[in-house]
Amino acid sequence: MAEKKLFTLEEANSIVPQLLNQVPRIQELASDLRNKYPDVRNAWEKHKSNGGSTQGAQYLEAALQLNGIMKDLETKGCIVKGIKEGLVDFPSLRDGREVYLCWKAPEKEIRYWHEIDSGFAGRQPI
Repeated sequence: MAEKKLFTLEEANSIVPQLLNQVPRIQELASDLRNKYPDVRNAWEKHKSNGGSTQGAQYLEAALQLNGIMKDLETKGCIVKGIKEGLVDFPSLRDGREVYLCWKAPEKEIRYWHEIDSGFAGRQPI
């Protein structure tokens, strides 16, 4: 298993321009998967009786795009915490303990951190 990436503030901030592009795309794709393909939802509900969907290929393409973007961010060490909210955390060290640097769309830079177990509600200024 690969060692967990720990970010400096500068390293995390260098990824923010990418997040400003990718997080809205993740949000759009996730929304599309929930709302844009009712035929797929109907097919899923009818799958026990061999139901099908004319939107299956489009749904799969959107799902694969979403998965690819998420994998790209995870490979970099980012932790996507909330797609709808646009929350991304970056493991970091603060005073010798692991914390998360916290970014929320559409912030232009990371200005907050929080304890690992406190989540977004525990955000504090850097």
